[in-house]
Amino acid sequence: MRDSLFRIRTTWVDSLTAQVCHELGPAPGRYDMFPSWVADEPLALAALLARIAVEDIRGSSPQAISDHLRSTALVDAGVPGPVVAEDLVMPVLRTIRKRGVPWQRWWDVAGFHVLLIELWAGRRLSTQSAETVREELTSVWCLRAQDLETVLSNAADPYASLPPDLLHGSATGRASASLQALVSGGGVKITRTEDVLRARPGLTDRPDLAEVAKRLHRRNDLESALDRIRNPSPELLAGLREDLDAWDAQMGRVMSHLTAYELALMGSETGDDRYAEECLVAGRYFYKAPLLADDALLWESKASDLSASVPDWMIEEIVTCGTRFFHTQAGPHPVWLATAEADAHLAAMQALMEPGARHGFGIEDYGDGLRIWLVFPTPPGDPGPPMRAPYIYSLAWVEHAWELLHLATVGYARLSVVRFVGDGELRAVGSIWLALPEELRPLCKEAAIAALRRLVGDETQTIKQMMAGEGVDQAATVAFWSCETAKGEDIQDELALASDTAEYRHFMSAARRLAGVRARQASYLLDGEDVREVNVELKTAAEERQRAREILRATANRGQVRAGSSSEADMLLLGEQTVFVHLINRYGALQLAAGRTRAGRAHFELVSCEEISLGHFPEVVSEWAKQPQDDPGRMWYHFLEQALAECTELAEAIAEMMARHDFRRLMLSPAAPLELLPFHAATLHAPRTVTLSDLFDHVAYAPTARLATAIKRSQRQPAAVEVLVVAHSGDGVPGFESIGGPLCEADLIADLHDHAEVLAQDEATPDRALEAMARARVVHVASHGLTHLNRWAAGLVLQGSSLGSATLTTSRILAEGAFGSVDLVVLNACRTGMHEGTGRTVQTLRSLESAFLARGAKAVVSTLWEITDLQGVVFSAVLHSYLGAGVDPHTAFTDTTRYLRAGQWQWGIQGGPLLSAESAIDSVLPHWRSRLDQQAVENPLFWAAFKITGAV
Repeated sequence: MRDSLFRIRTTWVDSLTAQVCHELGPAPGRYDMFPSWVADEPLALAALLARIAVEDIRGSSPQAISDHLRSTALVDAGVPGPVVAEDLVMPVLRTIRKRGVPWQRWWDVAGFHVLLIELWAGRRLSTQSAETVREELTSVWCLRAQDLETVLSNAADPYASLPPDLLHGSATGRASASLQALVSGGGVKITRTEDVLRARPGLTDRPDLAEVAKRLHRRNDLESALDRIRNPSPELLAGLREDLDAWDAQMGRVMSHLTAYELALMGSETGDDRYAEECLVAGRYFYKAPLLADDALLWESKASDLSASVPDWMIEEIVTCGTRFFHTQAGPHPVWLATAEADAHLAAMQALMEPGARHGFGIEDYGDGLRIWLVFPTPPGDPGPPMRAPYIYSLAWVEHAWELLHLATVGYARLSVVRFVGDGELRAVGSIWLALPEELRPLCKEAAIAALRRLVGDETQTIKQMMAGEGVDQAATVAFWSCETAKGEDIQDELALASDTAEYRHFMSAARRLAGVRARQASYLLDGEDVREVNVELKTAAEERQRAREILRATANRGQVRAGSSSEADMLLLGEQTVFVHLINRYGALQLAAGRTRAGRAHFELVSCEEISLGHFPEVVSEWAKQPQDDPGRMWYHFLEQALAECTELAEAIAEMMARHDFRRLMLSPAAPLELLPFHAATLHAPRTVTLSDLFDHVAYAPTARLATAIKRSQRQPAAVEVLVVAHSGDGVPGFESIGGPLCEADLIADLHDHAEVLAQDEATPDRALEAMARARVVHVASHGLTHLNRWAAGLVLQGSSLGSATLTTSRILAEGAFGSVDLVVLNACRTGMHEGTGRTVQTLRSLESAFLARGAKAVVSTLWEITDLQGVVFSAVLHSYLGAGVDPHTAFTDTTRYLRAGQWQWGIQGGPLLSAESAIDSVLPHWRSRLDQQAVENPLFWAAFKITGAV
């Protein structure tokens, strides 16, 4: 019997080893990288392959793993490290992320490695001395000293000392005789193999272990039944004890020779343990394709290197979905993502990387889920409080409940740290291994099992299908609010989080201070001065604002902030005739997430546009942006036409939505690179002359529905001045030529309004302009526009002795602007609605318009490219004619752009406001019609340069 059990176990070991080598091993031609004792011994190779998977748990890079294999002689030291990494390490890691380790407990990488080491040691001890194996375990396998004795007790044949089944024999015969008598008398029920398997289903494929477990049961049954033997003689009791002691000694040797995994298999499972394992097994092979890429997970942390790239899926989660703290699962690894927004965040995360760093965990039940708080260590010199990162597991979703169970079972999370640098670019910091506290694991496991029993029941085999299909009906809602979160960052919060609380006042004070420091930095940059000193102050101000925002958000979560929650109320306020459309760049595909209201309820749609190739599209936009507008070959215009043609599918999707629901107003929130294009001019399939702007009464832009509703609900202040005109020709400002359009516009607008205030030339300083803007209802700025790679230095060029003193920058507007009475700002200057920065933190409104909106203006008209003086003059005259006639700003803007697009200046004598506009232009530019005809021929899309942003 013992030989039979040994053969069964040997077959199992060989089968497992062959499976590991087949699934994880390198190509046959690469076995030459191993020493002969590895290449010729499958169990050694299997243990080596498992070793790679274990080192990956803690985030060791492929190169670091390959160096370690070479240094410990598991791989020939003569093989170059990059070769080992590419041909051996990476194939293992790719397979592990997709399938897990090749056994039933696919998630247990560490346990799998221990099992193979124990099996290897058992066989090695059959041919080598214990001291030799001890040395190999220490120097080659790097086993810890406290684990050596346990591993050295393993044996190739653990059943050599297996005691007999007590039902059939014992050392003196008394134990077996007593057990037989008890069975015959009905005092003991015979334990059968099926009884063992019922309590331990994991032994179904291990009849050898099932036999051992059955013998243990019978021995324990006899022990329990001894008190039912009547008047036993001392001789009988002594004989029974002698038999049991001898039996226990033999079985003790068997148990010491088995692996830890086999011992655990023989332990009886509770119903919850069995259910949990069924759920984990059922979830195998459920993976997310983006997480299978070679660079999908970060490697070990490098605090000094902030130049490493960030995996694409993390960029998507952060940029498109607004993620700051996020959890997912990559094969056997629970992955947490943490985003450092400021130096204080990074310092806390770097402190966590230090060996022995003290950090904490907390757990919070919020009804439909669990929130696990990771509490970072407080860096030296930081006054606190410590930074906390929330990881939220919804117990209403199968995937979240399953991930929580997985986390509790494996007991660790692989924390990926990413930070923002510069103007919102992402850089990888690294990966940190975090052990989940023992006291937290049962709480998480219990909550996960309860949720899965409620969501899945006994049909655990359906888990993969449910995870793949759940949320499909909510995908549009999730996508819409994810965009709201992502695009609601940065200065947009300053308006959308409006509140009467002390926390909000502190936040705004910090925001104004930061903007003031940025304004001084911008002035230094524009004048070519040294910015090192102000950069130090800038970091401090940014930290202060960041902490104030975190406190404000916590207050908002307690329900004390009036406006700022992403709820249906944000959509309802926009009205039933308005559709708000987020354009999303998601994993290389463009999508539309649309929100609308009907009968007091918010509704969402998600449309994928498969035909748009984002691999090609950004190149077209980039080439267009590089072309000079005055190129004789009209390449600039041809590239613009091509880029808009690429947008036709998106425009068609919106048109179909409009046809189904009869919307009259469209609000657009583009994604990069669409925010640089006049999407309102995107053409439909037929006829070619029809664009999005033709389908709606109004087309406007806004980063979020939340911001649009915040603008609509904001309290307006009375205006002392109906129209303010700020005009400057650029005369005297270094680097700018003098242009006549701004002063011409100022004269025309003053003629079209009875009580317009004009600040022109020497009077049009940034100081006076800001002071006057705070008193006006309509603000019109005609000047040069300035774009800059530092978006806080972009602005409007007014009066000043240097470029820094003359420019009303975005940062200064944020620092000093107060536009609570302003319904419309017209920035009739070149490229006031576009940006040059490459940052990806916020996808839209990285230009001047955002600053005016954040400081209270309801709507801003801006330009996407350089406009001519004549175009600016005609646009301004027509727009202000409509405004002077009492037309609301959005209708006035829409009618003005339609006038330009239709070429109505060619129609002869106009009536109403247009008569006033054309007469005013005639008085200062007699031949303007023919000149505008020529410009329209050169660029038929000149009208599309103007866009309006803000609340419809």
